[in-house]
Amino acid sequence: MKQMQNTNKDLMQYDDVTTIYYMELYKQIESASAYYPEFDIWYFQKVVPDLILERRKIITETRDGDVAGIAVVKLSEELKLSTLKVDEHYENKGIGLKLFEKSFELLDTKKPFLTVSEERLPLFQKIFKYYGFELTSIHEDIYRTGKKEFFFNEFNK
Repeated sequence: MKQMQNTNKDLMQYDDVTTIYYMELYKQIESASAYYPEFDIWYFQKVVPDLILERRKIITETRDGDVAGIAVVKLSEELKLSTLKVDEHYENKGIGLKLFEKSFELLDTKKPFLTVSEERLPLFQKIFKYYGFELTSIHEDIYRTGKKEFFFNEFNK
């Protein structure tokens, strides 16, 4: 709760419409906090300012007026796909593929740098194989003690 209070304070510098927009986007991807303990801090203290400065972009895929999926990309030398989330009501309907394709276009690469937690890796293995993503390293304890994070396309520019 204390962390969320701090993130709300971070948003106070923006107008009401902007604040509501960033809060709504956060709600779409906040489930990632189960795998990344300080996800809210990362989002509000890094992602939101980077969006304002155009160092990151949000990509959405909609269906019937609903946000069916969302991706966050980092526009830097890293060319990183930071977050990708498909709403559970739209899973297995090609939304993830559309988000990957839009990310590739925006980042101007078919092999963006990305990481995935060990628990989520099985969900992404098929799509990573489809796109020819290369597992470049595995790190343990980087976000959670005793858990691995799998790094893909780390050295592609």
